[in-house]
Amino acid sequence: MKEKIERLKRKGVVITLQRLAVLEFLKGNNNHPTVEEIYRNLKKKYPTLSQATIYTSLQVLRKAGEIQELSIRKEKTCFDPNPKSHHHFYCQECKRVLDIEISCPVAQKGWVDGHKVKEVQAYFYGICSHCLKKTKK
Repeated sequence: MKEKIERLKRKGVVITLQRLAVLEFLKGNNNHPTVEEIYRNLKKKYPTLSQATIYTSLQVLRKAGEIQELSIRKEKTCFDPNPKSHHHFYCQECKRVLDIEISCPVAQKGWVDGHKVKEVQAYFYGICSHCLKKTKK
């Protein structure tokens, strides 16, 4: 966490109590929460915190390259604390978003149809292994 804070400071980001609270909540959180979910969890500890402040903090962190903003959920944007390029799977049954670590031949080549590829992110939609196991019982 200290490294992340130092990186943010080097990028000129002012470290506020609200941004620290959002960073702490996201640390190790692989549930890909929405603004509303983050707000609901932080509101208990920080009663004066607003949803708008959380959203603004998330945008600052995204622009600084410390988190990803995902539009995988059709109805709501969610956030990933892992800023590295990777893919995501959306379970249409339980609505979870899961990180998928697979290699992408396009990203490895670096070019597609004469265009230079800098990053590849794919969204997969279907039924997760957990939900599939439940339906087999």
